[in-house]
Amino acid sequence: MTDVELTRALERGEIKDFHHASHLHVAWVYLAESPLVQHAANKMRHTLRRFAAGKPEKYHETMTLFWVHLLSYAYAASRGERLEDIVHANPQLLEKNFPLAYYSAGRLFSDEARTSWVEPDLKPL
Repeated sequence: MTDVELTRALERGEIKDFHHASHLHVAWVYLAESPLVQHAANKMRHTLRRFAAGKPEKYHETMTLFWVHLLSYAYAASRGERLEDIVHANPQLLEKNFPLAYYSAGRLFSDEARTSWVEPDLKPL
């Protein structure tokens, strides 16, 4: 399944098992399809909230926006490279807990961070 096919299947509610690497692929598609990072972030937010419908604890606003914004920097510098090449050069992207390099655990896992964007407190993006 291509990244675009994965994204469309997720949007249609056809994906049941969705892991961190799949999140990255969907975010990459949204970045490619969107003229602005904020548009990609809005698409990702909307899609993941629908995916987590009925299980609000599954959606985390700050984590979602962190990954979209972090990938946006890689996407802007990628010159058309595939996500796999970016990840190969930056394996930390596959570490689900990589945001903890930017956030203290208390801040990242707070109720506020789960429901709205909070700025990193350890180092800027």
